[in-house]
Amino acid sequence: MDELNLLRKKTGMTIAKAWMVMVTCVIFFILGAGIIGGVLGYRNADPQEFMENGIFILMALILILSSLWGFYINKKQLPFFNKPSILVVLVCIIISLAWSYISPIIVEFLPFNEKESDNIERVGIHFLLGVLSSTLFTFLQIGIIGHGLLKNYLFKQVIFTVAAVSIVMIIPQAVIGLFFQTAIMFYIYYRTASFHLPLIMSISFIIVEDIFKVYLGNNIVTRNYIKFDFVQNDTLYFTGLAACIAIIIGGLYFIKTQTKVIAWQRPEEDEDLAFL
Repeated sequence: MDELNLLRKKTGMTIAKAWMVMVTCVIFFILGAGIIGGVLGYRNADPQEFMENGIFILMALILILSSLWGFYINKKQLPFFNKPSILVVLVCIIISLAWSYISPIIVEFLPFNEKESDNIERVGIHFLLGVLSSTLFTFLQIGIIGHGLLKNYLFKQVIFTVAAVSIVMIIPQAVIGLFFQTAIMFYIYYRTASFHLPLIMSISFIIVEDIFKVYLGNNIVTRNYIKFDFVQNDTLYFTGLAACIAIIIGGLYFIKTQTKVIAWQRPEEDEDLAFL
């Protein structure tokens, strides 16, 4: 099967095209942010409003255009929305809550000087704009690139490419966190073919993060706010961390047992065999 998969003539989304889409996203984001920053500097305008919302609007526009491009690469095929059981939906939400507890630990291993941290923490984002950006990013990663690649490649060949789209976010802590987060959501989509599950999870991450920020009264993005501001006992924190890891692994295993293997590749009789 693996040998035949390598010989199939790939149509639609390929790994090379997926990298082309994501690298183009990064290039246009850097160029767009640079142009807007130059205009603001020329006019001596206050960049704070742009930093708070404008940069995310720019990202949303780039994600929309990139998704449209990928949509046509995929021959105008939308992701699948198979109906999962209520129990699977609940397990996905529980996995989202568990990952929300774990994800802030990433910033403990990334260097930030105090001045840079203060600048980043002053950057806010409107809740609805955050939900929009997260939804569009999930749509591009899983609904367009991931869905398209599964038509041509096996899961083990696709998951790294899909998770690597996180480089579009540029900021190190966002890239690392999204890499693992996307891997979890993509596996769920692969097992269920229910794209609304990754969407629900993506929105859940934003909602939980926003609740923590409101509860703590500050936009804390450069430290582990769960450990230092929410669960201030080390023993309790690490116990919760171990429990959340177990919940995620157990939840993914449960979803695997509740779903059947899906034949993502096109039927062999409808494809040509060709060396690539």
